[in-house]
Amino acid sequence: MNFFQDIKKGYERKRLWKRLAVLELKSRYQGAVIGSFWIVLTLILKVFMLSLVYTMVLDKDFKNYVMFLAIGILTWNFISAVIVSSGMVFKKATNFMLEMRLPQSTFVFQNLYREVISLIMYQLFAIPLVIFLKGWSFVSVVWLWALLGYVLIVLNAFFVNFWLGWLATRFRDIQPMLISVIMVIFLVTPILWPPPPEYANSLYFQLNPIYHLLELIRAPILHNQVPVMSLQVGVGLLAFNFLICVIFYPKVENKLVYWL
Repeated sequence: MNFFQDIKKGYERKRLWKRLAVLELKSRYQGAVIGSFWIVLTLILKVFMLSLVYTMVLDKDFKNYVMFLAIGILTWNFISAVIVSSGMVFKKATNFMLEMRLPQSTFVFQNLYREVISLIMYQLFAIPLVIFLKGWSFVSVVWLWALLGYVLIVLNAFFVNFWLGWLATRFRDIQPMLISVIMVIFLVTPILWPPPPEYANSLYFQLNPIYHLLELIRAPILHNQVPVMSLQVGVGLLAFNFLICVIFYPKVENKLVYWL
């Protein structure tokens, strides 16, 4: 079975991975009165508390900053969750993989579907917030580019789940390393703070792929601009992640189960 057949057969088992993803989400909030809506509530609390602090620290307008932060945080939450959870994508499925011969993509689809559900729930807060603060006149057809941006981010996440999952299964130090790296990226990437205008085009930002993934969403919604450079970076990342998977899948296909 090659990489493309694995994806096809994994997708055909959508009833299985959708059910597993939903059950995983429900188990996180089992017994909670509002259940999975804690995902949205947590984002609301985080955004407003950080906005109160950073508008004073950075001397920014509250309305503009809270929109900047909300779009950035929800996009970052998805990216960071996908990267960190990718290290466990196959290890969590050990029982399935040892007892049944299932396509590897089944568990990648499960992991990604769970995070996409969270991403959609984040939008229940972010988009109405922008419209509430700026009004319906702020809504533009350019926002559709943000939808394309999300498609690029999700597709990248799909392939990243594969090769990071392989690495973390083979080398057990990868998972804790991912958590540390994510924290460093969070601090050096303009998520909580907007890049200074005079340095926006500097190599410090242009060489940071996470910055470009954030701009795929922020630029169309907040600035009514099409982020051409960020789109190019997003497509380039997609090609890179896809090629990594195609090249290394034959090498790990029959070995992965022995690494669990």
